[in-house]
Amino acid sequence: MNSYTYFYQFLEPLSKELALLARELENSIFSSPRTMLTHSRVFIENILQQVTKLEGISEDARTGLKERLDLLNDQGYLIPEIRDALHLVRRLGNQAAHDARMFRYSEALLSWEALYSIVKWYVEVYGPIESAVPEYQDPSPQTEKVFDMTELEIRLKGLEELLKNPPVQQAETQAMEEVAAAVAAPIAIEVQETPGFTPIRTITYKGRSLEIPYFLRDAFLLPQRFDKSETFLIRLGAEQEARIISELPGNLEGLHKNVKRYSEKNDEQFFDELGVFIEEEKVRRNLTLKRQGELFFFYKANHLVVTDELKKVPLTAEEFTGIPSLLRQLNEDQIYTVSQLPMELVILAKYDNVGVGTVEKLFDQLKARVTNHTVQADDNSSTERKSFKKWESLYVKVKLDGNQSVIEGSSVPAIWKEAMKWMEDNRLPLHNLVKAGIILGSTDIGKRYAIALQPFHPDQRPFTQLHTYQSQISRDVYYLEMKINPKSGLETLGKVLTRLDVEVDIPLLKGE
Repeated sequence: MNSYTYFYQFLEPLSKELALLARELENSIFSSPRTMLTHSRVFIENILQQVTKLEGISEDARTGLKERLDLLNDQGYLIPEIRDALHLVRRLGNQAAHDARMFRYSEALLSWEALYSIVKWYVEVYGPIESAVPEYQDPSPQTEKVFDMTELEIRLKGLEELLKNPPVQQAETQAMEEVAAAVAAPIAIEVQETPGFTPIRTITYKGRSLEIPYFLRDAFLLPQRFDKSETFLIRLGAEQEARIISELPGNLEGLHKNVKRYSEKNDEQFFDELGVFIEEEKVRRNLTLKRQGELFFFYKANHLVVTDELKKVPLTAEEFTGIPSLLRQLNEDQIYTVSQLPMELVILAKYDNVGVGTVEKLFDQLKARVTNHTVQADDNSSTERKSFKKWESLYVKVKLDGNQSVIEGSSVPAIWKEAMKWMEDNRLPLHNLVKAGIILGSTDIGKRYAIALQPFHPDQRPFTQLHTYQSQISRDVYYLEMKINPKSGLETLGKVLTRLDVEVDIPLLKGE
């Protein structure tokens, strides 16, 4: 296939609209499997409508796809092969419309093959006698430039500089692996192969540094993304000092001097939050690259997949409770359905009398709708949804070097963060465990991480409910999976503390 033709071009004499829809399905197989699967239902529904019309079958205007399919099958118009192909396309399309999981190219290709059987049958039975259906052909991924030209130039210059000035410590007798590691160390160009992640500049503060990746070079610093520095950023933005990352100085020391009534503490807080912002943006970038063609809503470190069914939900008090002021103002701006909401939900805090707490309520209710439709992937998830006793607070008793303490929190993320702070205060090697990935539960037999350096489980599914903790020692951001119950949270914490040679007593789990 070249750029001027597409596989189902032969359908144009029968129905140009059907042919063009098939072209879009073909184009979306590798760019968005979910889109391809969802809209394939429309394609086969149109074909079945034509069949019922040509056969003179009367039906209700409100007849759905399954009812029409069953009607034609019961009256003997469908052979088993075509009936099964139609059901396959319908089932995959329904899943794609409701389920938030990631859909694979292989599923889109399976539907594509089924569509071929359906189209071939339709043309041969109901098309003009001169119509010919070509042999089946697999679609080809569209080739695109991987790296932006500017980023590619930066990468090439960095590599050329390494060739001119190799590291002094590199000896000719070193093994190839050691050479590669030594060369890669000064700059991360060879290590990071994902487009957009090439470091383009460094921002420092009192000996600490943050690498700014290429894709964030002109990113907007939305003040609501910075809890402690929101007002500080608004004031800096008014002075045109910090609206986008490229406006920030290379060294943040003294940034507060650009506005009145702020101090060095504000510089430090902003630097710390900027580090979290960069890590969250990297997660978002990886997510959108990994699941191209998907639509997401983001709220701080969390995200959710926007399914077709979710898009249709009206923004009314009947559908969303406890946020009447936000709903009223959205409707006044002609925003009536979920599909019209901004991808970055925290922007909604701009409305009068709407804070981040109100936006979080909206996000939680949206998330609940998606979760209720999601097909559960493994037995662990089913186990975790069992009803456990709710404790007013969570706590564990710990003893290290003869000193006893109590670590407590009102929720799993709260107690985990307190525990990690306690471990780092006591200089325990927590980072090594996080680097390897801490499996959820009391053992290492499981399919889900509790804490890791990247928010993806061993099977590459993204964390469902995400919290972050920035290590005070390594400065790395630790990602915490929060779609768990308190029992599993305490079991995981007990396992981690025990491995770090801490004596642990968890009274809440006794007798469970």
